[in-house]
Amino acid sequence: MRGVVTAIVPDGSYGQIAADDGQRYSYWTSEVRSGQLKVGQAVEFQMWEGQPIEIYAVNAPSPPNSEPPQRAAPPPATAFIPAAAAPAAAAFVGSLPKEREYWITLFTSPAGRISRRVFWLHGVLPIVVANVVLAWIPVIGQIISLVLLWASICIGFKRFHDVGYPGWYSLLYLIPLIAAGIVIGVGMMAMRFMNVAAPLAEIFAGIGFLVGLAQLIFVYIRVGQEGPNEYGPDPLAA
Repeated sequence: MRGVVTAIVPDGSYGQIAADDGQRYSYWTSEVRSGQLKVGQAVEFQMWEGQPIEIYAVNAPSPPNSEPPQRAAPPPATAFIPAAAAPAAAAFVGSLPKEREYWITLFTSPAGRISRRVFWLHGVLPIVVANVVLAWIPVIGQIISLVLLWASICIGFKRFHDVGYPGWYSLLYLIPLIAAGIVIGVGMMAMRFMNVAAPLAEIFAGIGFLVGLAQLIFVYIRVGQEGPNEYGPDPLAA
């Protein structure tokens, strides 16, 4: 099958191909067999469970004539695998090398986009469960929880990217909360200001809650932009 590369994420880990059959398919960069691809480059590839594999640039040496590679299982479920293939691939979580790459990238890189399903099931749920379990482990649990804080920032960035917003917008709710903490700290150091500091801190905390609620409604439970945007291919592209 032939197609044209239409998008590549900033970190180069995956991209999207517009195929001759009129469909758009997301691909792993590790499936490219002819060096680094560029947007607009024509390619030849095979299909496996709805995902391009064995990708060659058409101006590169032709791939050897051979049968499609035999694989024990479909490629891993990722934020950019077609939705129809995701349920079957999800059953193989943790069983393939690429799956480990997927989870590491999900929790350590703020680049790219993820769908609502991936955000809640692959991102929020594991982080919440891990924090609940780690809360019972002294010291080490608290240290690992700080690491999970970065993971939560990464998935928040990706979700904002999916709806077309800069990732740092996901941190806006922290500004009034930090202001509330500073006000309370000042009030505790100078008790004569506590009567003013307490209600002011409540106001800042309320603003932080409203900002967080707006993010939930307009980003975290909202469908992402259709098609590629400046942050990468559509994670739900078929």
